[in-house]
Amino acid sequence: MIGLALEGGGVRGAYQAGAYMAFLECGIKIDGVCGTSIGALNGIIIASNKGELLPRIWRNSNMASIFGFSKEYVEAVNSKKVNLKNLKSIFLDLVKILINKGIELNGLKELIDKEVDIDELLKSDIDFGLVTVRLKDLKPVCLFKEEMNKDKIKDYVLASAFLPIFKMERLIDDNYYLDGGFYDIGPVNMLLKKGYKKVYLIKIHGLGIRRKYDSNADVTIIEPKRSLGGVLEVDPQRIDENIKMGYYDTLRILKNLDGYQYVFKRKSKKYYKWLNRKIPKYEYRRIKNFFKSKSYKETTIKALEYIMEKEQINYYQIYNSKKIIKKIKKDYQKNHFIYHYIKNLKYFF
Repeated sequence: MIGLALEGGGVRGAYQAGAYMAFLECGIKIDGVCGTSIGALNGIIIASNKGELLPRIWRNSNMASIFGFSKEYVEAVNSKKVNLKNLKSIFLDLVKILINKGIELNGLKELIDKEVDIDELLKSDIDFGLVTVRLKDLKPVCLFKEEMNKDKIKDYVLASAFLPIFKMERLIDDNYYLDGGFYDIGPVNMLLKKGYKKVYLIKIHGLGIRRKYDSNADVTIIEPKRSLGGVLEVDPQRIDENIKMGYYDTLRILKNLDGYQYVFKRKSKKYYKWLNRKIPKYEYRRIKNFFKSKSYKETTIKALEYIMEKEQINYYQIYNSKKIIKKIKKDYQKNHFIYHYIKNLKYFF
């Protein structure tokens, strides 16, 4: 059985929407999904056989109102200009939060009601579990869907995402709950204990406790190599960026492609050594030490990515390393030792 563990991390959860699209494209069937916080929300949608809708949900939903912020507040925070109007918007939202003793969760409740179909979840052959923490005794609550009261499943999803900044509410059995990240931000162990033989963990670098799991277990980690922004950064452009990043990062892992921040078609170590055959040893050592790399392949790819970032080449494409070398040689002539190194790579006899 193949399991999917989804970390918590607020709005960074958009990354998991893109990641799941890569699983669908690669034809990898997920038998069970466990999530914490926003990972629980993404997870229950996947387990309800609606995972292909996740990018649409993330792009089309008003994430500002879902996380309890006014439109004016978000515009003010996202603005690069500091002026009286922006400061006033931020101040008024903060005063409202203080008066309410926390951020209202009406928007998150509405999203869960709209997108989560409990009957479909229970009929689905995809397993679903989540993590939350009961506040009164700080007891971790790790449950699968068959262990939850049907009428309380949505409340459990809300409980799993309940950060201390939210307005406290009694959710289940007249108890208060805390975000599952206070116990286990990436619930791999839930899946392993239930007998899953292969687990993919999608990390989004949220705040929380990361529990160790058996080092011999077959666990593949998928995580961003670039920043996903803040956990409450509700800018639509950032959300779209994170969806695309999740998709390409996951394709790199699932299809065994090359690259670190970009994605390249796979080539052998011998191929990259061959590219470096005319590079003087002292020059190669300099590049290798600069990137702290261990092989010709790693050194060459990191050098390519360095220039691609400098020249603001689009991240979201699967590149052919030979074509990128040709492009750099043709279009980017700069007096810099890394540019010089790429210029001297030989992809022809």
